[in-house]
Amino acid sequence: MFAARLLPRRLCRPVQATLRQTRALTLPQPTPRRPPPFHRPPSPSREELHATKHRQTILTIGAVTSMIALYVLAKQSPQQSLDSLPHPPIQPGAPVILTTDEEKRAGVELVPSGTTSVPDFPKHLEIEDKEYTLVGLGIRTVSFLGIQVYVVGLYVLTSDLPALSTYLLQYAAPSGATSTIASERDSLRALLLSPEHSERIFTTLLKNSHISTALRIVPTRNTDFSHLRDGWVRSITARAKQGGVYEDPGWAAALDEFKRLFGGRGSVPKKKTLLLVRNGEGRMTCWYDPQGRGDGKLGSGTMMLGDIRDYRVGLALWLGYLAGEKVASVPARESMVEGLVELVGRPVGSVV
Repeated sequence: MFAARLLPRRLCRPVQATLRQTRALTLPQPTPRRPPPFHRPPSPSREELHATKHRQTILTIGAVTSMIALYVLAKQSPQQSLDSLPHPPIQPGAPVILTTDEEKRAGVELVPSGTTSVPDFPKHLEIEDKEYTLVGLGIRTVSFLGIQVYVVGLYVLTSDLPALSTYLLQYAAPSGATSTIASERDSLRALLLSPEHSERIFTTLLKNSHISTALRIVPTRNTDFSHLRDGWVRSITARAKQGGVYEDPGWAAALDEFKRLFGGRGSVPKKKTLLLVRNGEGRMTCWYDPQGRGDGKLGSGTMMLGDIRDYRVGLALWLGYLAGEKVASVPARESMVEGLVELVGRPVGSVV
């Protein structure tokens, strides 16, 4: 014992280390834990399944109700833009136009377009030094949401207004009459809005009366020539299926010429002006005004896109706005018809 105390501490360190290692080896090792057994969730009861189905039914009804509410709101509040001054829309069937000398002296020269996305329409257009007078206008919309595409206005060569009035009077008043009474105007309105009679009356008017007309089209949103063309081609093709004058072998070539006229021309920004002018012989000339002037004159950059000599192309296109059961714009048709009824309500030649 005394000898051990006399030993240096450095000689005792290996013995202490050996004792620590021995204790570590003799300690019990922890048993590894097994993963908990997998428990499959219990199957839902009949009551829980019924409650889940009930919640799904309520959610479906809510989604359908929301879609119906959106549709109603879209129909009640047409899309508008804030980049132009607000003004009251044109009511369907409201008479626009046919400016008298008194109105000219009063300075009434513009008609509301019916949407803040498009500026007011001029009552008169000047095309190749000829004056055209507005008869009616309206908004074309697509889809069940009523998305606005463009505003279209029908103009008649001012010097042809007496001939137009005389032509319409034969359907409304006794032979030799120069104006109409209220009941006769009501009868004429019904004829012009009738799918069957309007087809016959406007077809004869456009084929045989030698009256020059023009369609002024102003997009409410950015579009392109191809998109506008495709809409017209669908309308023209649908009418051509009725046969008659469209069964001629040359019809396909005339329609292809119309398609090429608008092909590859790029975009048409909103508020710019496209003019389709149809003379008394049925020849249609197309103009594009990138300036989009609203004073009835064409801008300095106006270009003539081309013309279509086959009268049937313009005939089918015009009838797509005026006649038949389905038209491109019901408000435009009603406004145009009302303008024509207003015309025959005045003595022939009094509107210039």
